[in-house]
Amino acid sequence: CVQCQPGCVLLLHTRFRRHAAVTQELMNALEEKGVVPKGARVVRVQTFGLLGRTAGGHMMEVEEGAGVLLVVLPEALAQVTLGDSAVAQQIDSARRGSADVLATTLIFSDQSHVLKNEDGEDGILPPNVFGGISEGKIQEMKDGFGRESPSMSIAWKRCAGTTPSGRSFSAAHLQTMSNGRFDPSKAGRRQSSERLVQDQRRAFDRVSGGATPGVVVVFACSGRGLNWYHDQHVEAEILDDVYGRRGQDATPPGTQPPPAIFGMFCGGELGPAVDGSSSDSDSDGGQQTSACQPESASSWKVISASATASTKDGAGSSRSPEAAVAEQPQVTVSKLQGFTTIVGVIG
Repeated sequence: CVQCQPGCVLLLHTRFRRHAAVTQELMNALEEKGVVPKGARVVRVQTFGLLGRTAGGHMMEVEEGAGVLLVVLPEALAQVTLGDSAVAQQIDSARRGSADVLATTLIFSDQSHVLKNEDGEDGILPPNVFGGISEGKIQEMKDGFGRESPSMSIAWKRCAGTTPSGRSFSAAHLQTMSNGRFDPSKAGRRQSSERLVQDQRRAFDRVSGGATPGVVVVFACSGRGLNWYHDQHVEAEILDDVYGRRGQDATPPGTQPPPAIFGMFCGGELGPAVDGSSSDSDSDGGQQTSACQPESASSWKVISASATASTKDGAGSSRSPEAAVAEQPQVTVSKLQGFTTIVGVIG
């Protein structure tokens, strides 16, 4: 969304020659054309790959070669902080359960000590925290220079009708997909991912009381692309099928535009723990691919007046979103994992 007051411009890019000069030239051009306000805060992150829309609106993934993805984060929705100290404060806030933050995204330039507990082991984080490990530097761009930071966070804030479109953001649903490891077929891997993304969309509708998804943020393992699916743009296309409007040239009058869908390929993904604790003692937090391997894990948070609305179950009976939440298994921790795709839906 560039039709908003930006809190931060996020520049995700792959590794290529002269990436620092190219991204700086891009920002200068956007400022000169008035697309981005002059002096806007800009954070640049080097990734293993990109997932997002082209200027023409087509969803795609970039795993090889040069790629730059521009994400304008509205001030009303996203609060960006950099540095281990500031990120640690955001993690503490998530542990305390802030009433104004729906979910928190963390990006690290390596497996930073912020993710470690006092014994030096991988820390256990709240279930509404998700993100990943970048391939290279995280830098705040200022006056033509990049100030490097080992970590950054994005706090996704509850907001009621304060965005340019008038949208309210009151719910977040996170899902870790760990599917397909035991399915050797190209079609089977794609179908299992399609089913999980569709399941998450239905779950978001239930727990949010029918809120409209506004942002879909993705952190995918660098091994879950072309080499694994044996096809290009698979997860990008699935997400566009479920949340976007593939094949449509324009948003129909009187309807909300499709959500912003963006993300990055990672060297480690942070999200609801597939092998973690569940709030449902009879569930492992996800469907099974084998007797011992969960296929997914989910968590969510709802803070809004819409939590008092009603929703329908499969039999057509009316029940509150709180009841819908109680019927869905939810894990209680997030942690760093591998060969997964984390999908965060904010709306």
